[in-house]
Amino acid sequence: MYFAKNGVPKAKKMRKPLTVLWLGLSVMAIACQKKQVLPNTPEDVIKAYQAYYDNNQFEEAKQLSTQAEQQRLNDLTKMVSSLSADSTKLKTVFVHLQCQTKGDTSLCECLLKDQDGTYNVQYRLIRIKGQWLVDAPQESAQPDEMLESGADTLINFIDIQN
Repeated sequence: MYFAKNGVPKAKKMRKPLTVLWLGLSVMAIACQKKQVLPNTPEDVIKAYQAYYDNNQFEEAKQLSTQAEQQRLNDLTKMVSSLSADSTKLKTVFVHLQCQTKGDTSLCECLLKDQDGTYNVQYRLIRIKGQWLVDAPQESAQPDEMLESGADTLINFIDIQN
């Protein structure tokens, strides 16, 4: 064993820097493993989202969702939790997937096939802080139509009473 001028063996002097280096590399490796790289094209986001959805992995699907879609997934989680896990799992195949992107919005037309058949689905994605996210389906105009219909019925009822 060789000794430095201060009387400390050289092997011991080398241990501290190597230990610090090893510790630093270990921390970096763990940090890299925890940070999941999200898909970031509309098509890849939809495929990953659908795979999570099919397997009832709603927490993972939320990572690829807007706040509105996250709320819808929360509601779905509550509903699915009362059912048998096997009865709610799907195996969806993308027969066709085509996205039209304009700015930070992408509308994707999909032809999907699962155990229930083949059907068309439209996804709307929004780019937020550089990440494409699946948005909740847009509600139809039916609630407004029902409100108008209800108002017309009330007006007719008032007219009859007078």
